Amino acid sequence: MIAKTFEKFNYITVIISVLLLLGISIYYSTLEIKWSFFESQILNVLIIFTSFLLTSYSIDTVTRQLTIERSGRNALHLILYPLVILSYPIESVDLRFIISSALIFSAWRNYRIFLETNRDDQRIKRLLDTSLLLSLSVFLILDNILLFIIPVLVYFRANIKKDVKHVILLTITPLVFISSVYIFLEFFSQESYLFSSFLIGDDFTFLSKPFFSQAQLPFALLCCYYLIAVIAKISRSSGLQRRSLDLAGILFFFTPFIIISFQENRSGSEYHYFSLILVYFIAQIFSKKINSSIVNFIFISIIASIIIFKFLV
Repeated sequence: MIAKTFEKFNYITVIISVLLLLGISIYYSTLEIKWSFFESQILNVLIIFTSFLLTSYSIDTVTRQLTIERSGRNALHLILYPLVILSYPIESVDLRFIISSALIFSAWRNYRIFLETNRDDQRIKRLLDTSLLLSLSVFLILDNILLFIIPVLVYFRANIKKDVKHVILLTITPLVFISSVYIFLEFFSQESYLFSSFLIGDDFTFLSKPFFSQAQLPFALLCCYYLIAVIAKISRSSGLQRRSLDLAGILFFFTPFIIISFQENRSGSEYHYFSLILVYFIAQIFSKKINSSIVNFIFISIIASIIIFKFLV
């Protein structure tokens, strides 16, 4: 059923995915809004929906177009992404995490295209987009500046021709851009509104042990599928560049996961940082010829866990 419907990438699968994302956006707008640019529910829906679409577009590029062989391409990631969102144990909506995660994933999409293309003009453009998008995410959450480490490390391990212009775009450009905007906002005493910190803010406190609730069980199930996918993906990955990209994805998952697990005052919006990583790796399970019954079982188990532990129990 699900395997058959999303066997091919077409208008029907895209429409289903978009409608699901729209429904989740409306549902999010009914929750407590912890941080937002606006008080209007309609504007918040539009911002959340746009962020979801941007993330979905980035996931599609990274998962389907750049990674999966043409013979194994399908549209299962389109239904997987909305289910991943629904699995998050969200209590309130913090748009900083939703918007910044969309910007980060869009930056990673451009960086992946940069690694794949051989045209110099396109490489400069994609790398500039990567720097600017990551910089915009820093405006929302200052700690995102640490994410610049990942593309820099991958760049020096990648099997591509190195150029000093690339290093400048990845390091000097964001420093100048972020510093300029910060000074401008500081002049109007508005820097604290945007450049907020997740790790060193007043609301951030560590628990002595990780806290888990019943609402996290759907997410825990996804993590199990993620671990299975990681083992399968790493075991068959070939090439230093591909392994470096996979390891970067694993690092990006486990580092914030540990931090969020020990955080006391979390809204649940922080889990959106996992969206691309979860969908990317789990989708690799479906990239090979596997029995449709297995595919249906995976999706039905995810849907059932969401319905039972988030809406019924």
